[in-house]
Amino acid sequence: MRLQVTSHAIAGPGSGLGRILSTGPMLRNTFVHPPDRQVGYLKASRADLLRLGALFRVAATSPHSAIHIPVPPGARQTTPADGATRTLPVLLAREDAGLRVSDWPELRHRMRRAGAPLRVTAPAARSADRPEEVRRRADRRPARFAEHAATIVLTARAEVLFRIGDWLTDAGDRVARDPHVHRHGEGFLGDLAGFFDPEGTNRPMHAFCVVAVEPIFHQARWRKQRTPTG
Repeated sequence: MRLQVTSHAIAGPGSGLGRILSTGPMLRNTFVHPPDRQVGYLKASRADLLRLGALFRVAATSPHSAIHIPVPPGARQTTPADGATRTLPVLLAREDAGLRVSDWPELRHRMRRAGAPLRVTAPAARSADRPEEVRRRADRRPARFAEHAATIVLTARAEVLFRIGDWLTDAGDRVARDPHVHRHGEGFLGDLAGFFDPEGTNRPMHAFCVVAVEPIFHQARWRKQRTPTG
């Protein structure tokens, strides 16, 4: 898959991170919510899940890049007093890319300078099943979640990022045949678990709950359009 992004050069002395690739408004139907009781929530359309899977694989194969996924245009911003779920932007990178969470506000400031359009090619997805060695790597050193400066920051080993991308692509491929999506316009696709801090710890997150929101496959929508009027 080829994706159009904006490349922001942010290289600094002593850092291996050379650029941030921003998706801009590409993911219009992707909403990422920080953890509630150690579970984060990802809601996205079929097309966005496929793009997300590709972006995770781009991050996995780009040792000097981070991927920035902003909040979609028009998303409602809330405050803790609202009692509603917040939608936050996401920054993801390989753990060896030199991205330090504390540097994010300064990096975000640098991104306000001119960026250049760039087309990136994501590696093809593989089977969503994880080999045993990948499970062991994730157990020994899982993906890291942090929330800093109103942004979700995800870092992981390259192979773990790649496998998360494979999982998201597989989820996107399943949307069109999901019975709950056909009945209700949305459906739970699974918990993206086993990549983050394991269940039962006191760390901030151990899984993402992934929900497809895709009205185009909602049967009631098409029945309504076929119903004659007048």
